[in-house]
Amino acid sequence: MRDAFASALVELGHEYKNLIVLDADLNTSSKTVAFKKAFPDRFIQVGIAEQNLFGIAAGLALSGFIPFPSTFSAFVARRALDQIGISICYPKLDVKIPGSYPGVPTSRAGASHNSIEDLAVMRAMPNMRVADPGDNNDLRAIMRAAVVTPGPVYFRVTRLTLPDIFGADHRFEWGQGVVLRPGRDVTLFGTGMMTSLCLRAADLLAAESIRAEVVHLASIKPIDCDLIVRSVTKTGCAITAENATVIGGFGSAVAQVLGEHCPAPLKSIGVRDRWVNSGGIDELFTHHGMQPEDIAAAARDVIRAKGGG
Repeated sequence: MRDAFASALVELGHEYKNLIVLDADLNTSSKTVAFKKAFPDRFIQVGIAEQNLFGIAAGLALSGFIPFPSTFSAFVARRALDQIGISICYPKLDVKIPGSYPGVPTSRAGASHNSIEDLAVMRAMPNMRVADPGDNNDLRAIMRAAVVTPGPVYFRVTRLTLPDIFGADHRFEWGQGVVLRPGRDVTLFGTGMMTSLCLRAADLLAAESIRAEVVHLASIKPIDCDLIVRSVTKTGCAITAENATVIGGFGSAVAQVLGEHCPAPLKSIGVRDRWVNSGGIDELFTHHGMQPEDIAAAARDVIRAKGGG
């Protein structure tokens, strides 16, 4: 996905002459080096100084630029949170924040670089919009929407290559989800890379004659309340799946909607109340119960729960 991010950033740079990229010594890892080569006069390397990264971005936004301050998502959610909150979100500045290497797939870098809380933290920031793309075309559409949307935006950029879900003509709109596969027995709500795993889980369930509805919600804040309620009103139970902690993020957002409008059996797939250690990606996903088989097992549980058994 990083290559898609780089190409989209350069494309937007040609269209928006006031778009400027800032980097915290990770331009090869995050691929912002492509923008640096295309527009050297609109690229600022601040070094390993994430708090300054966002402070400078705030100043540039006040000066009429559209800054993209780029760093690892772990450093966005932890190291520079005060600057993001007070200097960017409070005045509702036009800053677009790509969070690279989010969630479990950071793999061997360990707990210091595994960002499992970024969705929860950014979602809690007033005025901040939050998105987690499901594939490259979703990412491109989110970036295009971010540039024309006033105010701060946080979106994830995974290091993984994800299977295609959408075509090149895909359009993203804030607060709108997409039904990828209709069903009647259970709803699988996915965001980011977990949507692909929800589709695989739906295939496993289909072999048992269980028809799962798969809904992709890239827009986590604002979230598509109407679609969530419509889907679960039909299916009667739901699963959420996120490449993040289950505390306060995507699953909590869906649970809040259901609790207020459509109470139903619900289970959340994601990282429990623990740190993510080093390891291979499949190994870590198995350890944290985030594989398609785990999603399918949770779906069976909520189906039994709605039936009283």
